[in-house]
Amino acid sequence: MALSLESAGLVRQKTRAITLNPIVFHSLKAFFAYWAVSKANADLQWVPFSEADADDADGTGIVDAACTVHFMYVKKLASATDNYVKLFDNATVDTTTTDQRLVLPLFIASESVFWVSHAGLPMANGVTVTQHTTSEGTTDGSDGGDGFIIISAA
Repeated sequence: MALSLESAGLVRQKTRAITLNPIVFHSLKAFFAYWAVSKANADLQWVPFSEADADDADGTGIVDAACTVHFMYVKKLASATDNYVKLFDNATVDTTTTDQRLVLPLFIASESVFWVSHAGLPMANGVTVTQHTTSEGTTDGSDGGDGFIIISAA
């Protein structure tokens, strides 16, 4: 998916409909407050992904352009099987281990996990989401979760 930025306010509304967990809600609220003041409410993009996207053998490219990831949220399915959801700096596949940029562990059934950075994580080539059975491994996993990332232009 190419960059399709929209107002930060619209992105905020999309996240509200998904995250009822108070910790996630207040973290997003703090992020958007910071964004409004420090980044002049610059445009953002909300990019959802499903467990099936991450379950694909080579991962799934969810952004095919340079961007900066500021927030990642994942809600694990009802399985307690250990899983690691990952973002790769690649527009199409997760096969180059040096492209691995962000890993979120999912260990508890139905848990919500997130990562946030005001400066963001630069992705020069795009973003592929995947999941593996270990944090440093390449064995495809399952029983991950659904989630989203919030990105800005590179």
